[in-house]
Amino acid sequence: MKNQKVVYITIIVLLCIFLPLTIIGFLFGNDKNLLEENPGHDTYYKGKIWFYDDNDKLLSSYECQTEICEFTIPTIDDAAFGINYYGEGTMEKVPVVDNKYTFITDGAVIYLYNVTNGTTLGTYKSVKNYNTNLENNAFITQNQNGLWGVLTIGSTLSSILPFEYDFVGLINKANEDGTLNTDKFIVRKNNKWLLVDVTDVEPNVVTGEIDNPIVDYTDQYIISKDINKVKIYSYDNYEYLTNYTIKDYILEDKYIGIITDNFLLIYDNLGSNYLKNITLTGITGEIDLELSNNNLNVKVDNEIIETIEVK
Repeated sequence: MKNQKVVYITIIVLLCIFLPLTIIGFLFGNDKNLLEENPGHDTYYKGKIWFYDDNDKLLSSYECQTEICEFTIPTIDDAAFGINYYGEGTMEKVPVVDNKYTFITDGAVIYLYNVTNGTTLGTYKSVKNYNTNLENNAFITQNQNGLWGVLTIGSTLSSILPFEYDFVGLINKANEDGTLNTDKFIVRKNNKWLLVDVTDVEPNVVTGEIDNPIVDYTDQYIISKDINKVKIYSYDNYEYLTNYTIKDYILEDKYIGIITDNFLLIYDNLGSNYLKNITLTGITGEIDLELSNNNLNVKVDNEIIETIEVK
């Protein structure tokens, strides 16, 4: 009887020692299996998109609802309107911003997704970033009603342009860090074109309504263009050179070249400081301006045909 008690006590002691170890081992084994569910750390694996941080640590995964499931490919619709947009971006898909937010296309819907906690923050039809980085991590986005606005994505999300436009775009204007400048956006609303400044707390329309697409602008001029004619406006909607049929324009620093049927008119300041009138009779090829030191060179197919001394 005494020996039996010793055996029972021994069994109880062993259970106390090994049972917790068995439970811990089971849990650890399951955790290990979870971590190894995507052993190659593939972006797309077993019907999910997987998100890892810079240290290759799993953040979350998104379970796809359709077979068309991937990081969102940006849209660029600016060429249809002739806008001078940035067309050299190499970013084929929208990136993960600050290891936190990204856009996922799943079927016909684009989701703004928080990869740190696996939550969906909004649904969209299109995203535009010109295949590059916009200032302040801005993204031009189209909501499910087909209207465009602008979001900035950082530690928090904010809307800098409301979803009320038929088109929103940027010109090819870069900052020193290489990001596209987002101080002003070209927009279309009710078939009219406007330039909107977003540097203040509230968006500020800085032009009157213009009938044809705004394709470019400087600090002095708003340039509008349709199939046959270019129009150039001041910021208070004064139209320059109405007695000319302007076929095209060239911008170089503060200088502007106006191409008509027969002439290249070069100005320091439209309406006041006329620099040069160059006849285009017999000239074919691509016309350009180049500022070099105190000279403004007029070039055709990269060959200088005229040099204007400027200050």
